[in-house]
Amino acid sequence: MSDKDNVLLKVPAEYFDGGWKKGEVAITKTSISFAGTTIQFKEIQDLEKLKYEGKDAVRIKKDNKNYYVAFGKSQDQIFRYLTFNLKSDRFAVYFLSPATRGGVVVRDSRWDKGYLSITDEALWLLSSSKQIRISIDNLGSVEKDIRAIGKKQRVVLVITHVENGEVITSFVLCPETTLEMLQNYIQNIIDQNKPKDGISEIEEQILTMVYTGVDSVSVESILGITTDELNKLYDKLVDMGLARVVKIRKEIELTPKGVALVNDIMKKAAVR
Repeated sequence: MSDKDNVLLKVPAEYFDGGWKKGEVAITKTSISFAGTTIQFKEIQDLEKLKYEGKDAVRIKKDNKNYYVAFGKSQDQIFRYLTFNLKSDRFAVYFLSPATRGGVVVRDSRWDKGYLSITDEALWLLSSSKQIRISIDNLGSVEKDIRAIGKKQRVVLVITHVENGEVITSFVLCPETTLEMLQNYIQNIIDQNKPKDGISEIEEQILTMVYTGVDSVSVESILGITTDELNKLYDKLVDMGLARVVKIRKEIELTPKGVALVNDIMKKAAVR
C-alpha cells in the first residue's frame, strides 16, 4: 500500500521556495509531503519552530538541507506530531522544565511524563503538552543531583541551557542506570561542542564581565589593558563563537554558548 493510501491529514500550507508559495501538505504515519517533496519521518534530522521571511514556520532538516513550511492553524498540531516521529534517540523519562530560570525557581512548573529525544542539533523534552527544544549550541552542563520528589529523595539529571540570555535548568528522572548513560551521552555532546582552543583567565574575566553588563571602557579600566588589546581578545571570543559584535566600537554580547560557558565558570569559582 502506498503512502497516498495512508494519508492521515491534508491541510493547506505555504512553503518557501525563493518566496512563500501556497500549496498542500499531506501527512501519513511515516512521512510528510509538500511541493512535490516527500520526507520520511526517519529522514528528519531536526525540527524547529521559528520566524522565517516574515512568517511563523517550521524548519524541517533532511540530508543537511532545510525546508521551511508554514502550516497556519494546524501548525501546533503538526509540529507536535512531527516531534514524536522524527529521527532521534529517544528515552522514556519524567521531566520538569523549566525548573529554574535565571536562578529563580519556576513555581508553576510541573513534572511531565514523556521522552528525552536527541537529534543532530538538539535535545527535546516531549510530552502531550510540551515540546521543548534545547539547541545543542545552547547546552551548558549536565550533572546528577538529589531532589525531593513527593516524599522521597531521588537522583535526577540536571540539564542547564541558555534561552534568551537566561540560564534555564531542567530536571530529568528515570531509572539510575539510564540516568548514568544519559549523563555520559549528553556530556559527550557538550564536550564535542566546547571551544577547541583553551580559554585563558583574562578571557574568562571578560566573558563574566560582559555577562554581568560591564561595558568595554570599564573592562579596559578593570583589567588595565588598552583598547587594541581588548579588541584582539574580543576578536578571539567572536571567532570561537562565544560572542558577537553589536556595536561599531566593538561592543560584544555573549552568544548562548558564551553564556553557558560563563555559567560553568561561575559554578567552578563557587567551589574553589
